[in-house]
Amino acid sequence: MKRVLGSPVFWALACFAAALPWILTGSAVDFFPFVCLLVAGFFAGLLVMRALARIPSRRAGLWAHVGVSAALALFGAVFAPRLGDVMAWLRQVLPEPAVSLVWSLWVPTLTLTGVVWLTLLGRATAALPGGRAADLPAPVWVGTPEGAQTEFTAVEMTRRAYLWIVTACALVVIAVAVAVFVAAEPVASRLSPKLLLLAFGLGVALPVFLVARAYFRARSRVWRVTFKTGRMRIAELPPSPAPAAGDGTPGGAAPITRLSTAFTDIESFTWSATGEAARIEVRSRRGERSLLVGIAKPLAGKRAALPDLSRRVRAELIEAGLVERPGKGRQGSWRYERVTLG
Repeated sequence: MKRVLGSPVFWALACFAAALPWILTGSAVDFFPFVCLLVAGFFAGLLVMRALARIPSRRAGLWAHVGVSAALALFGAVFAPRLGDVMAWLRQVLPEPAVSLVWSLWVPTLTLTGVVWLTLLGRATAALPGGRAADLPAPVWVGTPEGAQTEFTAVEMTRRAYLWIVTACALVVIAVAVAVFVAAEPVASRLSPKLLLLAFGLGVALPVFLVARAYFRARSRVWRVTFKTGRMRIAELPPSPAPAAGDGTPGGAAPITRLSTAFTDIESFTWSATGEAARIEVRSRRGERSLLVGIAKPLAGKRAALPDLSRRVRAELIEAGLVERPGKGRQGSWRYERVTLG
C-alpha cells in the first residue's frame, strides 16, 4: 500500500479517473475536471522525471531531459495553435465523448510541460559558473586508525516520512490552487491555459517548493560513517562556529555515536550514493538509522552524495549472512537483507 500511495502513476490515474465522468458527458471544460486534469499532468511530469533519473549516465540523462523538453515545446508550438481546428475536424468523425476524451488528454500536457521545463531550468542554473553542483566532488573515503570513514550532510528521516511530506506538499499545492481558482473563477475563466500554468507554477507550486527545500536544509546535519572489519559506526558531528580542527572534526567537537553495530547484527542495509535518492538506511538489533543525503544541504565544496561502497565492505556484508538485492538498474546503489529460512 505504501508503494502504491507513493507512486505518481497511482495519483495521475486517480486524478484522471476523478475527471472521467465529466469527460464522458462532454463537460471536461468545467472547473473541477479541468483542475483534476492539470493535477494528473503534474504527477505525470513527476513520473517522467523519475524515468529520466534512472538513466545511469548524468550526461545522457541531461541530453534526454533536453530532448523531452524540446519535444514538449514543439508539440505546444505546433499543436496548441491548431487545437480548435483539430477539435472541429474530430467532431465530424467521432462522437462527442471521444472528442472530449482527446481534449482531456491534451490538458495534462500543460502541467507536465511545466514540471519538465522547471526541472530543466534547475539543471541549467546549477550549470552556471559558481553553481556547478553536479561537477563538485562527492565525499571520499579517508583511512584512519579507526577504519575507513567519510563525512557528509544528511537529514535524519525515513523515506516513508519524506514521501508523506512530499505528498502533503502536493496536497497543499492542489488545495491552494483550487481555492484560488474558485475564488477567482470569473477572472481565471478568461485567461489562456499558458497564463494559468504560469500562475500555478510561480504563484502556488514554487513557494511551496521553496518552503520545503528550506525545511530540509534547516534539518541538515554533518554525519560520519566509519567501517572497520565486521563493524560500522554512524556518528553525528555537533555544529560549532569555531574553525575546523586539524582532525577534520568541525571545531574539534566530539562526534556523538548514533549507531554502532556489527555486520552480523544487521537485518537490512541500503547504501545509495548519488541522486536525490542518495541515502543510508540501517536496521539492526542495535537500533535503526535512516539518513537522507540527496535532499540535504551539502558540505562546502562538495555535492550531496556519498562515496561508492567499497568491495571489501560489500564482501564482508555477504560474509555476515546478508543477501544483496537488485538495485533496479541504478548505479551506485546497494541493498542487503538478511534472509531467515524456515
